[in-house]
Amino acid sequence: MSRAEPENDADVIARSLTDPEAFGLIFERYFDELHRYLRRRFPEQAEEIASDVFVAAFDARARYRPYGESARPWLYGIASNLLWKGRRSERRSLKAYARSDGQRIHVSDVQAEAVQRLDAERHSAALADALAQLAAPDRDTLLLYAVAEFSYDEVAAALAIPVGTVRSRLARARRRCAPALHALAAEEVHG
Repeated sequence: MSRAEPENDADVIARSLTDPEAFGLIFERYFDELHRYLRRRFPEQAEEIASDVFVAAFDARARYRPYGESARPWLYGIASNLLWKGRRSERRSLKAYARSDGQRIHVSDVQAEAVQRLDAERHSAALADALAQLAAPDRDTLLLYAVAEFSYDEVAAALAIPVGTVRSRLARARRRCAPALHALAAEEVHG
């Protein structure tokens, strides 16, 4: 007895036009992943934003245009559009985190684990500062590529931009983040 192949996302979304409950499968397939991505960007608002993405996707499902068999780029594109509303908040959060420079961890007893956590916090703060300096479109592109692990084509589909624009945004983001990352690497070597 062979198992039936699962429906691809485009078929599920098409079916949801006449059977709205079918859209629940899209939610089940992608909510946790999208929520994890959003939690890394907006820890306090991730649940709300992720929910808003699926409400917007459900409302827009009649206009869905498949990109391959996966709705993943479409959902992340909706998330990126919703995030435009939170740009200032994200930038302020990144800058505040960068200013903390690891001060939230106090090492009273010099133990290896505590030192590692402090180093990780300092590295995270430097990276947050570098990300805060990026223009929002470059930051979205970089985070979809690095955090959500999208291919260039998937980033292009999610943001509705040409693949060449993805490449140029990633190159620009890498170039702007490189000094901070090189400084951290030099500290590790000489520190």
